[in-house]
Formats: sequence, C-alpha cells, structure tokens
Amino acid sequence: MNKYSLITVLFILGGLLSGLSANAQASGDWLENTMLTSGKINVVVAVVSVVFVLLVIYLISIDRKLSEMEKNEIKNS
Repeated sequence: MNKYSLITVLFILGGLLSGLSANAQASGDWLENTMLTSGKINVVVAVVSVVFVLLVIYLISIDRKLSEMEKNEIKNS
C-alpha cells in the first residue's frame, strides 16, 4: 500500500468516525438517562482505560524484545 492510499483511507475513516460521533451526540437523552444516571459510564470508562493501558504495555514489551533481537542480529553478522 503506497503512502497516498494510506492517507486516503485514514481520511475516509476519520470522516466516518466524525459522522458517527455527530449522530451519537444527537441522541444524548438516551445516554444521559441510562448510563450517566445509573453510574454505569464509570465502569465502561474504567474497563476501556484498563484495556488501553494493558495494550500499551504489551506493545512496549514487544518493541523492546524486537529491538534486542535486532541488536543481537547486528552483532552476529
């Protein structure tokens, strides 16, 4: 995939996400009545935060292992 097609795909995805976001904001009454008043939104935010932190830690560990493997390969060459 070349550089310009990747940029095009990112712009298309950004446009779709902004459209979905606008649609979600228009239906704020349902969200406010169910999630915010019952306190369940706090649980959702906590779970998403934990998943995000674990994903970042996993990616950092993979990067370190890969960097170490690259160093060893350069030394052995």
